[in-house]
Amino acid sequence: MKIVSADVLSPEVIQLFSEHDDYMIDFLGEDSVYYTRYNPNENIQDVWAAYCDDTPVGCAAYRAKLPGVGELKRLFVKGPYRGRGISKSLLAAVETHAKKRGDHTLHLDTRITLEPAVSLYRRSGFVEVLNNGLYAELEKKL
Repeated sequence: MKIVSADVLSPEVIQLFSEHDDYMIDFLGEDSVYYTRYNPNENIQDVWAAYCDDTPVGCAAYRAKLPGVGELKRLFVKGPYRGRGISKSLLAAVETHAKKRGDHTLHLDTRITLEPAVSLYRRSGFVEVLNNGLYAELEKKL
């Protein structure tokens, strides 16, 4: 497995974002009407893709949120590749990038019912800063 910086408009990244969206829409069921598929207006600045052999299997994205605060977006690993530490490696790539940019905080928001993701974030040092029903905002001081 390797993690590489990727172009947000590359076919591999667009495909991974699309698979992430499909997964979320399926996961959310009736609540999927509130979900927004990837749109270039998200202003994602940087993306990392995970590859097993030459197959793209996951991604994570970064964008600046506020001065000194970065935001983790679209962390996703394809189902058959989960449980191998790929999400953890992708998260580490985003954290390293945020630190190099001079960010003091990394922010994310997630649905609290995405238990494996929430567990990963908490184990990685993220703490809940806002709970809005089924969604939570988490931050980590870098």
